[in-house]
Amino acid sequence: MTLPRALPMLLPLFLLAACGPAGKTDDAAGPPPPSASGTRQSVAVTITPYTDGPLQVRADGVGPVSSATAYDEATLKALFPRARIKSAFLHFGPGPAQPILVVEQNQIPILEISKGEEGGLGAIRLEGGDVRGPRNETLLTAWPALDLDIRHCRAGEGRDVNALVCVRPEAPNVRYLIGVPGWTHGGIPPVETLKAKGQLNGLVWRPAEGAAVGSA
Repeated sequence: MTLPRALPMLLPLFLLAACGPAGKTDDAAGPPPPSASGTRQSVAVTITPYTDGPLQVRADGVGPVSSATAYDEATLKALFPRARIKSAFLHFGPGPAQPILVVEQNQIPILEISKGEEGGLGAIRLEGGDVRGPRNETLLTAWPALDLDIRHCRAGEGRDVNALVCVRPEAPNVRYLIGVPGWTHGGIPPVETLKAKGQLNGLVWRPAEGAAVGSA
């Protein structure tokens, strides 16, 4: 008759044994999986097309154009919806003609884009329109106002044979084309001549990976 008396004492032990394994199972399961809101989302980058106004030249691009922009008429038409995109060939020097795309707006060529060796953008030349340089320089700005260092300049070659080509250390892939009216001797004009007649005739932007850092 002792068994019935032992049952009340064993009942709490049975209850604890039943609860113990359940708690360990929950711990082993680990934290719950992340919710859908915690998953990584892709980020869409918005590019604003150019319609009018100043066209800014920066170290990382020209207006809506960057090194990631495709070299084709459809892409440029989307980035410059009010412009006319024309394909042409550039002839200079003894080599073969080079294919280029010209962006023309209000009957003014604002961009001349060459093709790179791997099929992407090669260089963008700007010699007309409301162009602004990395420091907000405008075309025809006089040499003294540009505050360029002659040590970062070289004599132009090819189509720029009578120009001075300069860069700034903070934007080595943007070349400043300095013209001197009446200068046809080639080489670097004297500083006195630059101060008197030198002016910004154009800018040439190249993708940073294709530019020689620290040189014009």
